[in-house]
Amino acid sequence: MIDTPYIPFDTVFVVGGTHGNERTGVTLVQHWLLNPAEVQRQTFTTELLLGNPEAIQKNVRFIDRDLNRSFLSQYINGKTAETHESARAREIVANLQSGHTGKRTFAIDLHTTTAHMGITLITNTDPVNLAIAADVQKRLPGARIYCFADSDRINSCLRAAADGGIGVEIGPIPQGVVRHDILEITAGVVQEILDTLEAFNEGNYAPPDPDLPVYLHDRQMLYPITPAETAPFFIHQALEGRDYQPLAPGQPIFQDLNGQVICYEGGDTGYPVFINEAAYYYENIAFSLTRKMPLESLLATG
Repeated sequence: MIDTPYIPFDTVFVVGGTHGNERTGVTLVQHWLLNPAEVQRQTFTTELLLGNPEAIQKNVRFIDRDLNRSFLSQYINGKTAETHESARAREIVANLQSGHTGKRTFAIDLHTTTAHMGITLITNTDPVNLAIAADVQKRLPGARIYCFADSDRINSCLRAAADGGIGVEIGPIPQGVVRHDILEITAGVVQEILDTLEAFNEGNYAPPDPDLPVYLHDRQMLYPITPAETAPFFIHQALEGRDYQPLAPGQPIFQDLNGQVICYEGGDTGYPVFINEAAYYYENIAFSLTRKMPLESLLATG
């Protein structure tokens, strides 16, 4: 199935509110804390965690810095160690490790997005994580797998504190909003991941489809910088809402109110994701570009 032998996971953490204004995960974790049987399985223990309670209370993404970029040792123990999120990251790492010495942990981190991402499973290129994501995708044919090569960016995420993990990204939905349909979709995805982990723990799995399309993160695309007296650029309407759709060189990506258009000048067709994500405005990120490839090719390059 995979080059790396599968070792069963003992504890699965379901985390909501890593970003405090993404209320779907918060609402579900609060529900499951009152109804834990819904997320328990036979071969592992499921634990529930609210990622950033202070940010949740204030309905903001974070207090000092993004918690989901705070799990490298340089943030936990370095010059930012006294920030709220660095302290919280230390607590979460301790939580994931406390009482779990010698045990395998897996993190399911729940997120939402303002972009048209549908159901997205985010992982690194670890063969076990990819095999789990591929099996979940079989259960949820509309889901897509978005993965990151090994880097500080992916290793600073909350799920990197566990032995394995998948980020669940559902959208579009506004920040700070709870919607019934998004709750049901997200809850369904969590149940499918738990069922997949249960099946894998029991040795019931099939080789993933080598031709399964996955989207490998390539780079971030920034909004053009303009002088203060110049109208800013925004996402061109031809690109808006076209997450995971091919973007060919020469296609428009930005426009300003004066009608000036900027086109994509990349050498190859890319596949944009997180288009016009509200949470990334403060970083001036317009969208991210991915490369679409079969799972077999990704594993070969990893």
